[in-house]
Amino acid sequence: GPRFESRDEQMRMAEAVEAAMAQGTHLVVEAGTGVGKSFAYLVPAIRRAIERNERVVIATHTISLQEQLMEKDLPLLKGTLDEDASRNWGPSGELRPVLVKGRGNYVSVRRLKLASERQDRLFSDAAAKRSLHVIEDWAYETEDGTLSSLPPLERPGVWDKVQSDSANCMGRRCPSYDRCFYQSARREMDEANILVCNHALFFSDLALRSEGVGFLPEYHHVILDEAHTVEEV
Repeated sequence: GPRFESRDEQMRMAEAVEAAMAQGTHLVVEAGTGVGKSFAYLVPAIRRAIERNERVVIATHTISLQEQLMEKDLPLLKGTLDEDASRNWGPSGELRPVLVKGRGNYVSVRRLKLASERQDRLFSDAAAKRSLHVIEDWAYETEDGTLSSLPPLERPGVWDKVQSDSANCMGRRCPSYDRCFYQSARREMDEANILVCNHALFFSDLALRSEGVGFLPEYHHVILDEAHTVEEV
């Protein structure tokens, strides 16, 4: 269409990604700036997701790239591909991308209530109590319950007392289970077919998976963007 320019390197990369996914092989791509790497892997990834009902994990190093994928690239491609679907794409499901965050990013409604009831014992200084009250006010308003929308705290350590934590989780026995931000994110993740996360989360999941307690749902393909940082992570 008029909004796109054709780039040979981008097309070659997209074809290589598509072939690697079809054959279940590994692929390492080095592409210079301006090639449009994200579109070159997103288009084949979206096709696997909606045509074959597969789940693709895209792991990046930086939050800015995750936001770009979720807020710009995926919505733009979804719109474009929806237009094409009737013509070229055969029977298609629905694209359901989700940004996956580690558990410690979510507030626990139950732990927040406990911390509030025990604040005089838990927090000796006024700044810590003020920080707790900032979290409480935010918790009533927030839609996703994650750190990304929490205002800065005078005492960031207070978050440790209210965050969702596997060691403290009561699961379905929790009185706040139905309105738990983390559990609702898990349900959304189970229904998604493109999962965007960071490298640290992906590799923690890989380590946990070997012990049978993975965090991510089953997936069919993994794309590691910003892969030069992988070894360090």
